[in-house]
Amino acid sequence: MKTTKPSACCPPNARRLQATPEHVNAFKALAHEGRLRVFFYLVRANKPVPANEVQAELELPAPTLSHHLDDLERAGLIERERRERYILSSVNRAMVVELVRLLTACC
Repeated sequence: MKTTKPSACCPPNARRLQATPEHVNAFKALAHEGRLRVFFYLVRANKPVPANEVQAELELPAPTLSHHLDDLERAGLIERERRERYILSSVNRAMVVELVRLLTACC
């Protein structure tokens, strides 16, 4: 059976893709089950969501959710904005697109 070198099957521009420290931090943030659950909830919501809605749906204690949201924001995976008395969280689509490009460059 003939095997192909991974670099031989990648398109030329894919070989130039390189993970940045920001990408590494994003993958690290997603490597925690609790943060991954919060992130998936925000992806499915497809709109800015207040923390109390996330908390009610995922049944997480407020301090735990706050910690997860802080970590996801620091990793560049979500964005947060204040609207009146609420802080809404939403997925940073640009970062997600970059991560998907990195993961699928040679697929």
